[in-house]
Amino acid sequence: MARQVAFAQVALGFMVNSLGACLVLLARDLGAPAGELAWLASSFGAGLLVVGAVGRWALGYGPRRAMLGSALVAAAGAALLATAPVAPPAAAGALLLGLGAAGLVLVIPALLRGPDAAARLTRANAAGSVSALLGPLAIGALDTPAVNGRLALLLAVPPLLLLAADTLRAVSAEEDLNGAPTAEDLSDVPATEGPSGAPTAKHLSGAPTAEELCGASAAGGASGTWVVQGAPAQGAADRRPADHPEGAHGSVARHRSGSPRRSAAQGGERESGRGAASWRWRVAGRWGAIVVGVSMEFCFTIWATARLQAAGLTAGAAAATATAFLVGMAAGRLVAPRLIARRLPVVPLGCGLAAAGTLAVALADAPLPVAAGLVVAGVGIAPFYPVTLARLVQVPGLAAASSAAYGALASGTAILAAPAVLASVGGALDLRTAYLVTVLPLAAVLAAATLPAWIRRRRDAR
Repeated sequence: MARQVAFAQVALGFMVNSLGACLVLLARDLGAPAGELAWLASSFGAGLLVVGAVGRWALGYGPRRAMLGSALVAAAGAALLATAPVAPPAAAGALLLGLGAAGLVLVIPALLRGPDAAARLTRANAAGSVSALLGPLAIGALDTPAVNGRLALLLAVPPLLLLAADTLRAVSAEEDLNGAPTAEDLSDVPATEGPSGAPTAKHLSGAPTAEELCGASAAGGASGTWVVQGAPAQGAADRRPADHPEGAHGSVARHRSGSPRRSAAQGGERESGRGAASWRWRVAGRWGAIVVGVSMEFCFTIWATARLQAAGLTAGAAAATATAFLVGMAAGRLVAPRLIARRLPVVPLGCGLAAAGTLAVALADAPLPVAAGLVVAGVGIAPFYPVTLARLVQVPGLAAASSAAYGALASGTAILAAPAVLASVGGALDLRTAYLVTVLPLAAVLAAATLPAWIRRRRDAR
């Protein structure tokens, strides 16, 4: 199982974080403006929306079967996108890649169940983090007059085929020994951390908290490896230690009994009139925070290469330099758990850094300050997904399956919409202005939405 998850994370991190570079190279190959290929950037988001809608049904046949199908679909998509000479097969490849990658994002947490799931997720994400950084670098290094850099996507195909073969053997052995998996086998599915390799992705088990998620994805970067979405184990949030930074002042931590009576009481509160309305608003607000955070992340994941190219770099050099954002993401997720442990407002602080980095990316005229801005923005954006997802799965009374679907739908909505909106604004004005009018308002909204909650928690903790 550990080998299967490692294969999945390696391929996932590489593919998702290569989409921005592939977009720029494909636009060059087709002689079209990059903004006209925004559909490629949205492929992963579209896949997440589909997975969020049908994921529970797919997992009903067993996580390994879902893993097998996702790996084969993603491999076909990567091969098509890498070799397509014209737009139609490239579009088909992008859609298959997005659907397969989103399936991997959903199924990885289902294979990482148990009390040590967060630790195993950290180790798996270590492999994904390296591949996330190597994706754009490989595309940039391979892109020469003689070789198309998109061919670097083929490097993701062998791990996917190895994953499919390994999973097929496991499915056959499972059927021989135990018969087909049942729905009850999935009753303890956890949640984890892109998009941006990625969808992972990084969500979580034994319901990892925000600190554990940041730590798990630190090895992995965002887009690097935020990509793992899932659902918390039933009652797992109640098992967090009393001194855990999220648990100490989170809504779930104040009710750590984990007893069926407490769960029933929470369900009854949700069903009562005013309590039900308040509960729905809480879920909606935390779902919206995920959408805003992931939107900012993928504005940079997808369009950083194009911005560097506009600053004067060749397409290959821009693809390689775009890893600056992933480096910032990795650094931010290394630092974030320490800040959370000190009960600092990591999301509002991150919004400030994201705004500062965005200003540098938008206003600078040379590649070096743009790259520096990408690093700063990456550091700031790094904790957004793990922290906002942890807050969603901690809502009392929210079923594990529902939190998985909501997380996937939130990420899919953001990845589908935000890069496309930025591209539309960039086409009407320019990419520099597009960053200013999209990312800065999103940072302001997220800061305004999360700072009051942090102030209330600080006040309640006194």
